[in-house]
Amino acid sequence: MDASTPCASNRSSVRDGSSEGGRQHTFRRAGASRSSGPPTPAGRPTGGFDGRRAGAPYFAAVPDPSGGGGTVMKRTETPAAGRQEAAGPWVLTGNHYLAFPCVHPETGAIHRANVLHRGLMGLVEWAADPEPDPSGEALLAPEFAVDGRRVVPEPFTCENLDRWIPVFRGALTPELRVTGTLCTPGYPDLSIRGGCYLFEFENRGRAEATVEVSLRGLWRWTLRTIVDPQPLPGENRVGLSRLFPGLALEAAAGDASAAFAVVAGSADARYEAGPEGPDGGWADLSRGGSRAAPNGAPHRFRVAQTVRVPAGGRAAAAFYFGVGPEREGALAAAAHLLRLGADRLRRETRLDLARLARRTADPSVGALANRNLVFNLFYGVGRAIDDDRLYPIASRSPLCRPAAVFNEREALLWSYPALLLADTGLAREVLLRAYEQYSHRPGERLHYLDGGILAPGFALDHLCAYILALDLYVRTAQDESILDEPIVQDVLRELDANVFGRLHPEVYLCSTELLPSGEPAAHRYVTYSNVLLWAASAALETLWIARDEQDRPRLAGAAEEIAAAIWRKCTAEVNGLRVLACSTDLEGEAAVYDDPAGSLLLLPHTGFCDVDDPIWSNTIEWLLSPANPLWLGREPYPGLAGRERPRHPLLAGLAAMLLGPQRDQALEVLRRLELEGDVASETYDAKTGRSHDRPYHAPTAGFLAWALFEAFES
Repeated sequence: MDASTPCASNRSSVRDGSSEGGRQHTFRRAGASRSSGPPTPAGRPTGGFDGRRAGAPYFAAVPDPSGGGGTVMKRTETPAAGRQEAAGPWVLTGNHYLAFPCVHPETGAIHRANVLHRGLMGLVEWAADPEPDPSGEALLAPEFAVDGRRVVPEPFTCENLDRWIPVFRGALTPELRVTGTLCTPGYPDLSIRGGCYLFEFENRGRAEATVEVSLRGLWRWTLRTIVDPQPLPGENRVGLSRLFPGLALEAAAGDASAAFAVVAGSADARYEAGPEGPDGGWADLSRGGSRAAPNGAPHRFRVAQTVRVPAGGRAAAAFYFGVGPEREGALAAAAHLLRLGADRLRRETRLDLARLARRTADPSVGALANRNLVFNLFYGVGRAIDDDRLYPIASRSPLCRPAAVFNEREALLWSYPALLLADTGLAREVLLRAYEQYSHRPGERLHYLDGGILAPGFALDHLCAYILALDLYVRTAQDESILDEPIVQDVLRELDANVFGRLHPEVYLCSTELLPSGEPAAHRYVTYSNVLLWAASAALETLWIARDEQDRPRLAGAAEEIAAAIWRKCTAEVNGLRVLACSTDLEGEAAVYDDPAGSLLLLPHTGFCDVDDPIWSNTIEWLLSPANPLWLGREPYPGLAGRERPRHPLLAGLAAMLLGPQRDQALEVLRRLELEGDVASETYDAKTGRSHDRPYHAPTAGFLAWALFEAFES
């Protein structure tokens, strides 16, 4: 298959109703009962929803002069989140230890390298410039000299081998061709902590050519990224080891450190340090020595090796990268890759990537889905170099902000289903990690890597995510042994008690402060979040292992009560038709719109209602009509936007549409989007189709990949 693209115990009850057509579906449950729900109007206004004023208990509607929809809610909107410009034209790759999120597609220069560090609670990055800039200076830039003369090649062409391995092709002279392959192996082999850069030369001339290939380095900044990149307080050291070959860039901040090493494949390679000026001479570094400078001061260095390319023949040179918590460990990691060799590393990486690929009836759908599947696998999860444990995060790219944070919806409801498609063993480890590290404060908006709270605010869907992800894992992996883990049963009991304490005293609905997107909820009782509570309550009874005869969930039997309460309390009328509201105060007032991060479009896929349910059909007709100002249906790239960013649709809205009757409409938009790196961003520009807020967002990529496979997998 050519995958090159341009740049336990037997608890059968746990698996009740777990699959359709041989495939697993998230949260799939029996349809919710609404025996006590409201009557459904039989009529429908001619022409559907037209933006006429909505009566109580809705927010009043007024004309919306700007494009998109015909009405806006009469509500003070939260100020828009800070706009993030679309990212530059970067190539990226990486594994669970090392990421290269910013590689120039025309020069092959590496502008950023990063690792995840538990002690420093974020990404640690090595960079020349404080912000990624395609026109700026690179951390590591390939340079070439042919027969003693410096050669600057024309811009490379770039493609992704197996959707993940960047390959750069160009010519050094009319007769001498070069191919650079930036490979980051190591999945699923945990002994490989790094990558390699292989340069292959083909001489089509009649005379032998001597080629010097080097990586010229400029290291000014060590940055720690949690939300935004910030300079790390401390010093930067460049040096060689007495024991291992290679050059190491070691960043130190107090007792914490991180190191990135470069080792040349040739035994006679040169490791040189340069003066402050960019055009000065080079000096060999001494074994065991190092040069130190404060963060922000330049370290200039070069790793060079020479190869002879026979007439009509080929030759190759490779550089190996390693990472570790300090210099010796990073150099040892690179030396291990050197022993394995670049050809073997590339071959085994391609085999591993081929095993991840899934088939779809439409090859173009498969290309997009598999690209985002792999991106989610390596950028939505990282293994910290200082404790070797997995951490689910928003992204390994510094262009996605916040990046090194944990959010339960993103990690467990969006990223996790795609991780299960890729590797059930890894998915089990991630799930247990989430239970161990983050469940002591479930439902908070954002967590640090260590489990502390970065941004407070309770979101009900975040709390439900622990139960739903566990249920999905058991049904998909057919592995009930995870339920015997003590941490799992302890957390289930804590979640059960937590939710029970948040229920309304008279109505079987649970309150929340935040919508799934993190925006403040207009009312405390959010429909979609309580649908997830319905699904979680049903799943809880099958996941629970009783410790004695009286040990049962407080939410036992609650699913039917919750469903009935949703149909009774979370609907109202618009233009004479009953629809599902986004949220309600249970006192007669409701807000009618949708949060694409937790969309009402998904209700049939959760099993809560049928796709032909009249109330749900009315709701979707309204949401995707000109009456809804957050449906940007008149734009060149339509989609559903949220209240805080009303002019930029969430890509998650398109993913939700893929799972329902709007599948083909959503796919048509997806085919035309110009996403940076062909991976998902949180939002896109409705006028240009380009990535907008939070480009390179791994959870959205996971959700998109999973939705595409659900909708189109052959």
